Amino acid sequence: MTARAPNFSVSICIPTCNRPRLLEAALISCLSQPIFPSEILIGDDSHDRKSTAIVNRLSRQANIDIKYWKHSESIGQAANLNWLIDNANSEYLIFLHDDDRLCASAIKILYEAKLKYPGAQCFYGKQYLIDYIGNILPNRTERWNQRYFRIREYAGLQRSNLSAALSQQFPNNGFLIENQLARKTRYRPEIEIGQAVDADFGIRVAFAARQRSFVYIDSFVSEYRLNPDSISQSTTLNRREDLLYEYIEKLKIPADDEKARIGFLERIAVAAALDAARAGRRRSAIRIIFSRRYKEALLSRWTLYRLICTVSPAIGERMKRFLTHINPDLGGDRERQWRQFGNGHIEK
Repeated sequence: MTARAPNFSVSICIPTCNRPRLLEAALISCLSQPIFPSEILIGDDSHDRKSTAIVNRLSRQANIDIKYWKHSESIGQAANLNWLIDNANSEYLIFLHDDDRLCASAIKILYEAKLKYPGAQCFYGKQYLIDYIGNILPNRTERWNQRYFRIREYAGLQRSNLSAALSQQFPNNGFLIENQLARKTRYRPEIEIGQAVDADFGIRVAFAARQRSFVYIDSFVSEYRLNPDSISQSTTLNRREDLLYEYIEKLKIPADDEKARIGFLERIAVAAALDAARAGRRRSAIRIIFSRRYKEALLSRWTLYRLICTVSPAIGERMKRFLTHINPDLGGDRERQWRQFGNGHIEK
């Protein structure tokens, strides 16, 4: 039984690019909620019209207003998200990646939290990790949520918005946020902050929101797909996490949030060092590698690989291919694994 909740309007915003079948799964998860969203907005950066056909078909079947924009050329993730923010008419927004899904009662869970904490501005819960075809990965899911402090003891109104964002308890999508707060914050372009626009958005929302405005709900709200085609899983795309690293380093924050800042820097230092090297920023890469935040062993083949990349990324990549050729167990997706799980705790 589906219905609209009284005095509650929410727009689901989905940026998409060349993932028609995964977009279909994401849309179906939105259309199957026990509480209807007021509208679903889709900004499409795809190179073809396959997603258009899927949206048109589901729109004819749905009792929800689906607004769809096919951009004539790709405008990028951040600009696409801002486009959706600008065109949303509801009091609240939920952002959803096109390769992820909402859990079956996500909107109901978020709505009930809003009623329980009327002064809060952002609401979020746990995430399932799923494989490419949609199977839940129980062990990874448990470690994922423990790692980001999404466990029972942290449920409720958070002591510090900023610590919640820096610890990445505030997730990359699937959260409920006041429309006005999202419009005030907006997503920064990739040229300023790299591809980690979601993490940057959460941190700046923490600054823009009222104090103690983040609420963690100890229930599953979204499913995060480990998609080999995603930005976070790519081993070739330079995500420019060095830009995010340096932004976090320079933040002026209260002493109570310093532990969360250190944890954030330690999680991304390894990837940030390689991104700086690949971007030709040698001094920045070397500084990060020899900092206290870099947790890979200095006398390791992978640290040697990153140091070689500071001199020549092309030679570094040849070394990487050689190492993985003589020992396939080293894995060519080392950087991706660090980005996903960090600190060397990697499940094969």
